[in-house]
Amino acid sequence: MFKTIKLKSTKLIQPRYIISVAVVIAASMIISAIWELTQSRKELYHLMTEEATLLIETITLSSANTVLSNNEVEDLIADRLLSVAYMVSELDSITTLSNKYLKRIADDNQVYRINIFDVIGNKVASSYTHDSTHESLKAKHSPSDFIQPILRGEVNELVIGLKEARYENGKRFAVAVRRKSNKRGAVVVNIDAAYLLSFRDRIGFGKMLQDIGKSGGIEYIVLQDSEGILAASKSVSEINSIEGDEFLENAMQRKTVETRVSSFNEKDVFEVVKPLVINSETIGLLRLGLPMDEIHALEDRMSRRTVIISLVLFVLASLVIGVISVNQNLKFVSREYEKIQTYTGSVLQNMADALITTDAEGLITIFNKQAENLCATDSKHIIGKHISKIFSNQLVVLAESLNTRNPLKDIELTVGCPNKGSRILSISTSFVYDEGDVLSSFTAALKDVTETRAMERHIQQREKLVAMGELASGVAHEIRNPLNSVNMIAQRYEKEFVPQANQDEYYGLTKILRSEVQRVNNIVQQFLRFARPPKLNITSISSSEFLSDLKNIFEVQISSKNIELEISSTEDCVLNIDREQMKQVFLNLLQNSIVSMPQGGKISLKLFCNEDKRIFEFQDTGTGIPEKNLSKIFNLYFTTRTEGTGLGLSIVQQIVSQHDGLINVDSEQGTGTKFTIEIPLKVS
Repeated sequence: MFKTIKLKSTKLIQPRYIISVAVVIAASMIISAIWELTQSRKELYHLMTEEATLLIETITLSSANTVLSNNEVEDLIADRLLSVAYMVSELDSITTLSNKYLKRIADDNQVYRINIFDVIGNKVASSYTHDSTHESLKAKHSPSDFIQPILRGEVNELVIGLKEARYENGKRFAVAVRRKSNKRGAVVVNIDAAYLLSFRDRIGFGKMLQDIGKSGGIEYIVLQDSEGILAASKSVSEINSIEGDEFLENAMQRKTVETRVSSFNEKDVFEVVKPLVINSETIGLLRLGLPMDEIHALEDRMSRRTVIISLVLFVLASLVIGVISVNQNLKFVSREYEKIQTYTGSVLQNMADALITTDAEGLITIFNKQAENLCATDSKHIIGKHISKIFSNQLVVLAESLNTRNPLKDIELTVGCPNKGSRILSISTSFVYDEGDVLSSFTAALKDVTETRAMERHIQQREKLVAMGELASGVAHEIRNPLNSVNMIAQRYEKEFVPQANQDEYYGLTKILRSEVQRVNNIVQQFLRFARPPKLNITSISSSEFLSDLKNIFEVQISSKNIELEISSTEDCVLNIDREQMKQVFLNLLQNSIVSMPQGGKISLKLFCNEDKRIFEFQDTGTGIPEKNLSKIFNLYFTTRTEGTGLGLSIVQQIVSQHDGLINVDSEQGTGTKFTIEIPLKVS
């Protein structure tokens, strides 16, 4: 008998399952690869964005520093040339300047040329020495073309800037100012611009873009505005304009860093753009293109993990190289910027004006040589201190200007300066803000205008004396004729008429009448003497001889008046003066001093012999002059004494002016008065 045996069946994996698993695994690998690629792409784009942002921010900062440095250097050069031009204009208003004297001014101030033009643009004086070679050359332009705004009276000063040399090859950097008072026209000062142009070529904005454009990993760098390309790397000959490109137009409006994938020379590039803003002014749009070869290579080889990793490493290496390149370029720009700072520092230190700069907190960072001289202190004791701790007198306005953020413009203050006495300072302040409108630095410029204002007062006084002299002459002539008639009538009455009674009284009155007529006539003679001063008789005498004569005269005048006399000189030198008229000057001053010291006192006369002038200091210990009268004492007929005529000091100033000199007075009630007289060595 047979048994039926049942066997257990073994289930085989279906091919479809294997295919499904394979598909799932393949899909997982594909998804994983795609996800990894996506993540890698995101990471790469993120890294590229950071790199591009860092790079374009660095380029923007370097560009702004380069442009500001160039502008600062040009502004400083322009300010120096304007100072020279104003000095020449001031001298030109006083006297006629010769070509030789202009040449000396140009050499002393290290400028290339100084020209003076009349109102129609004709050159009337120049520091330039005639060169026959120019006669065969054709002029490239007319100098008057550049100074028409001044000749037409539209402006007082003009920074012409860079211009072609008129005959030679090369460029000049020039400024111009209007001539003073009655001499209409312009004063033009220029320097050779070769160094400035070389400076631009070496570290200018365009050169910087070209140098950075040579670095690996950069397709192009372009700065453009709505008109076209302003500067670019050498790889760029043309590029799409901003107008009509919505991405670029939006970037210009938002003023932020924007990125996109674009095309350049039939290649995809990763482009980052940012507006270049300097001093709140948008210069243009800065565009930086980075290559996308690594991303395309990653897309082509996404199935190969090792290649992907290699690409990532390559990208990272490229980023490192890019950062190193940016760092090297930044160091290069920093070194060039340090050179600019060194050059700028040298210019600032040697400026004619005192310059003080602080940071936003008011701590002093720059204190140049003129500031040291003005404050009689070394900058090493000042740098780092707060400005409010340094200036506590009238110059406290500097700290107030900083605190209120209110700039000052040519404000004049009378300030007591160590070792210099009272000085008149013209003060201007300015502020520098960064791109975030945050205060970066504060600068104050202090210009000593004491001598300038003294010269202006001297000129005004001379003009006033001339006018008063003409008036005195006219009045004297009008008085003299009726005065003579009165005198003749008095003589006739005295000789031809005999009264019947009171004869003694009658003759006494006629005698008084004639005496008073004679006294008025003497006053008229003094007026005429002032209106028509005698011509100077200039002779050369030794100072010791002149002072000895004065001493003999003074001792006679002050005898029995309890007055001590001191006359001294730093050395024996030559005086070119009218001996008798200068004696009259000091006799008039002596008479005023004697009157101001009724109880006695001291009078001192000191002579200082400088290279180009002689300085007399006449000082007494009298009652002094009230401050309200100091500006009037040289006026004709001004006197505080009932018996005075008001002519003494007017004649003193007239004689000093005839000697081309200056006279100043310092006085304080109760302590005395000091007159300072400056006479040039050569009198015209």
